[in-house]
Amino acid sequence: FLGGAGERGLEIQGKFVKFTAIGVYLEDVAVSSLAVKWKGKTAEELTESVEFFRDIVTGPFEKFMKVTMILPLTGQQYSEKVTENCIAFWKSIGIYTDAE
Repeated sequence: FLGGAGERGLEIQGKFVKFTAIGVYLEDVAVSSLAVKWKGKTAEELTESVEFFRDIVTGPFEKFMKVTMILPLTGQQYSEKVTENCIAFWKSIGIYTDAE
C-alpha cells in the first residue's frame, strides 16, 4: 500500500519548482507490525519521531520507494541536494554532529 508520498523541489526566483515526486510503499503487514509499539500515538507524535521513521525503515516487512523525476537532474545533482537537505534537517532538530 502507499504509505506516503510527496514532491521535492526548490524555491527559484519566488516560485516553487518541482524536481521529483516520491512514493513510499509498504507491505500490508507493516501496519500491524508498527502498531505493537506505536498504537495510540497522535499523528503529530509520529511525524515528529525520528524513532518512528527508523522503525519504518528497519521494520520486518517489505518496502519500496519510487522516485519519479519531473525535471531532469543528474544522479550527482540529485544526491548532492538530498545530502544537503538531510544535513539541514538533522541540524535543525539537533541530531547532526561532525561525526556524520
